[in-house]
Amino acid sequence: MNEEQHSPFLENLTPRTARNVGVVAANLVKRSGARIKDLFPGLPRHLPTVQKANRASGVDVDGFPGYLGSNGGWARTEYGEYYATSVPVYSAIRLRAEALSRAPAVVYRTTASGSRVPVEKDHPAQRILERVNRWYTSSDLWRATEIYLSLWGSAFWAIEKNEHGQPEIWPLRPDRVSIVPDRRQHIRGFVYNGRNGQVAYTPEEVVWFRYFNPLEEYAGLSPMAPVRMSADMAKDSLRFNRNFLRNSAQPDFVLLTNETMTDNEVEEFYRRWEARFQGPNQSHRPAVASFVRDIKTLGISHREMDFIQGLRWSLEEVSRTYGVPKPLLSDLERATFSNVNAAERFFWRNTMLPEMRFLANQVTRNLFPALGYPELELEFDQSAIEALSEDESTRVSREVQLLDRGVLTINEVRRSRNLENVPWGDETAPKAGKRPQRP
Repeated sequence: MNEEQHSPFLENLTPRTARNVGVVAANLVKRSGARIKDLFPGLPRHLPTVQKANRASGVDVDGFPGYLGSNGGWARTEYGEYYATSVPVYSAIRLRAEALSRAPAVVYRTTASGSRVPVEKDHPAQRILERVNRWYTSSDLWRATEIYLSLWGSAFWAIEKNEHGQPEIWPLRPDRVSIVPDRRQHIRGFVYNGRNGQVAYTPEEVVWFRYFNPLEEYAGLSPMAPVRMSADMAKDSLRFNRNFLRNSAQPDFVLLTNETMTDNEVEEFYRRWEARFQGPNQSHRPAVASFVRDIKTLGISHREMDFIQGLRWSLEEVSRTYGVPKPLLSDLERATFSNVNAAERFFWRNTMLPEMRFLANQVTRNLFPALGYPELELEFDQSAIEALSEDESTRVSREVQLLDRGVLTINEVRRSRNLENVPWGDETAPKAGKRPQRP
């Protein structure tokens, strides 16, 4: 297949992918079970040798009423609200999404000699990732994918055709997508539950990214599931503090007397009290009241509630869950130049690089075969990440050491810096500390 040809899947991709199939989708699983019995009436139930999915999954599918999916309790719509209401959650997810969009996604092919080289810029597989659709850029696609994964543990790409017959990628909201399981094929399809109807997609029309969920095979595990209680604690603390500062109807203390005071006497007391103690110039003046026998303090102070510490704990929980060090979330209380750089390298090496490999593997395995290019691979260009590159002085010191020990030649170092070879540069140092001299 040359670069301008498309797979039969793309040739047959018609507006049927946008049809309303709510009634049909609801009966897909029921019909699939009946069809297996009709096609294989003598097949032993304990040995379904024709199944394409594993037998354990087939038993689980029998328990699905109609069709269920990833929004059946695992991709709750309220998870998305945390991105708009929780500062730590928003900061951590935005940082991950922005980091992912900084590394270019490059499509590679393997040559006859076995080496891997990037495909041409106008290759259909590279082109669809660069020009996603009319409204989305490549950065928009990766940001949306990472945000969806961080909120719901799943992300869905729908492959559609535009009016010119060209394939496009459209991210779908995970909380609106349901999985239609199947005993033979494991997944029969996907159903998008929109505001005004439902749309069905075949497995070849959707790329499904998901974080492994040990409790549900047909749903991703949202990072918000374990961290939402800590995020709620921070939101409740901020809400209480705002309302407390806006209007606190509870007095700080009560003066207890042995006498019964009339309304006029109470008003006179307040007038004299405010005249003596109200205002910044009269604060902390001692009070003397002969008729007061006791003072009772009401409520719980902010010190006792440990308000600030609660916010920090919520930030730490979000930091752990999303793999974003606290200095990168603007917690600079103990930050230094050294540990901020270390935190940034930790973030890339332990959080983003595994995430990039995960996304690249899913695209390589699911998107490219659907486009008709199973031989292609996706990889993110890590050379564009400043935190993973050496500073110049460190690089020079390392190269000098390798030259002195004869590990590298002058020309090898020059080629790594995009410099031309020199005639005398292919000799290695005869011994440590001596480099080949130019004749």
